[in-house]
This record gives sequence, C-alpha cells and structure tokens, in this order.
Amino acid sequence: MQFLRHPRLPSPAEPPSWSPSPTRICPAALAAPQFPRKLFTSTAPAASCGSAWLGDFTLNSAAPPAPPRGSGAPARRPPAAPLGAHTVTQPPPGLGGAGSVGALQPAAERRAGGGAGAGAGRARGGMARTVVELFYDVVSPYSWLGFEVLCRYQHVWNIDLRLRPAFLGGIMQATGNKPPAMLPRRGEYMLKDIKRMAKYYQVPVKISEDVFRRILGTSSLQAMRFITAIDMTEPRYLEPLSREFWMRFWSQHEDISQPDNILTVARQAGLTSELSQKLLEMISTPAVKNRLKETTEEALKYGAFGMPAVVAHFHGEPHLFFGSDRLELLGSIIGEKWLGPVPSVPSPKM
Repeated sequence: MQFLRHPRLPSPAEPPSWSPSPTRICPAALAAPQFPRKLFTSTAPAASCGSAWLGDFTLNSAAPPAPPRGSGAPARRPPAAPLGAHTVTQPPPGLGGAGSVGALQPAAERRAGGGAGAGAGRARGGMARTVVELFYDVVSPYSWLGFEVLCRYQHVWNIDLRLRPAFLGGIMQATGNKPPAMLPRRGEYMLKDIKRMAKYYQVPVKISEDVFRRILGTSSLQAMRFITAIDMTEPRYLEPLSREFWMRFWSQHEDISQPDNILTVARQAGLTSELSQKLLEMISTPAVKNRLKETTEEALKYGAFGMPAVVAHFHGEPHLFFGSDRLELLGSIIGEKWLGPVPSVPSPKM
C-alpha cells in the first residue's frame, strides 16, 4: 500500500481528496537488501501484504483543528462524557498493579474481577480530574504498552481516562506516515525496542519472526469496528475486549481479522455469544463505520500521525503526546508524579 500524502485536513465544505491505494507495500520492504528477509517468511502472496489495511475505510470531511495557543479563540474542549469516549474506572485485573510481575491471569479470573465502568470515583481534594484520551489500534504494540500503563495510572493520578478506539491505517494514509517495515533500519530497531519496552512495562508482547509480514498483511479494520460497536452498546467491555485483541495478535500470534477469530476474542473477553453475534452484524452498519471514522478524524485534528496518541486536556488546552514512552512527560505537564511503569496503588486512608 502506498500512503498518499495530503497537505492538510479537508474543511467541512470539501470532501476528502484521498482514497485507498491498491499499491502493494510488502515488495518495497522486501527489496531492501539490508533487511532480514526471514522476518517476512510466508507463503502468502505479496499482494495480500498491506493492501488489506484500509479495506473500505475512507475519511469523512473533518472540522478545522483546534485554534492555536494565543489565537484569542476559545480552546476546543471535549464533552463531559461523549458516547464513544468511554471512561475507564476499574483497575485492569490481572495485568499490572502493585506487586505485578507482568503475568496475566486466565481470562475467566479476569472476568470475575469485573469490568470497566462501575463508578467514576472522586476527584482528588475536590479538584476536577484531568481528561486524558487514549487513541489506539490493536494492531499497534506500542498502543498496548500505553494502554496498560494508563490503565494502571488512572488509579494513581487524578485523571479521567477515556479510551478512544481509532484506525491506524486511516491515520497513516492521511498523514503520509509509513510503517516501520518500509524503513529497514527503523524496522530492525523496532524489533529490539519492543522487546525491551515489553519487559520494562511488564506487558506480554512477543515478537514472532514474521512480525512485519503479519502486521502489513493483517487489517485491523474489522477488529476496530467490533471494538467500536462494543463501545457504543456495552462500554463496560471496552477495556477487556481491547486487551484480548492485543493478547491474541501480539502474544499468541493469532489472526484478528476474520469473523470466527473475532468471535473467539469476544468469548475470551467474557461476551455472550448473543452479544458477540450482534456486534459482528453491527460492524457493517453506517453507524459503527461512521463512529470509527469520526474518532480517527478527531485524533488527526489533535495532530496525531501514529499510535498511541494521548491527548491530555489541561488548563483548557489539548496536549498531544505520541508513543508509550511519553507518559512520564505527560505526568510532568499535568502535575503528577511518575512512579515507574507499574506503580503501587495507594491504600485508602481509614
């Protein structure tokens, strides 16, 4: 897939001028002589790599971005609790937290621990909590790292964490960004970096030898629409469902693009077969498709060019942070202390 570069986001009066490109991406990466070809070992045809990313995804017309600082215009603030911007309120059971060594509990035990959305909690000292939005796609391993760390810190920092499932393929296309496999040196570094980061953040990301073939040849579009559908119907499952998609793709090295595999992920996350089938039918509806497009466009308006994209709304202004390694800086900006990747949750005062 060749990502088309566009100089700016379209205004509301004009339609998007980009469209999915059928150009293949894998041959360009494979042509690099210095890149280890074993990473792409597969019997699948090269045409399947990358061209599946966008599918039928096209961006809608987008509103102008938020005004710059000092422009005199009021800063754009998020609604108190927008549908599709789910507020996470329960700790991620079985992954991270005090005393964690990064091991995951079985899915049944995690389900027994309850899901997100049981209560908003109190702001510290009567102060309003800082809204922190996490834009993510389950095809991104760095999104998983940022997701788990923010799920831990929502119980340590005075923040209101909102999970925003978006589509990385749309962001890459709109900004002209390229996957690491298109840049051989970056790809080689990424393999080493993810292993170090996974160990540091205590998240079970495992790198397979054909990792880049799997990324470029797998579309996360259906998975992200399925996650969007759960956010629209049963948001309490948003956190565990997202985690199970990451677990399946990045820890178990299984497919997440086909309906049967999506249903398997849903079952592992504790969804009933009836609900799972309903969600599977919803992913082809305009409502779900448009919601995912809108969330992706919102990330672009904040300035996102990849994922994870974290936006903190502090003192009336949005602050964008790219990557899972910017969370310490996030804490500094919003006046919170970084306590490492696995902070201890303070005990309530008696």
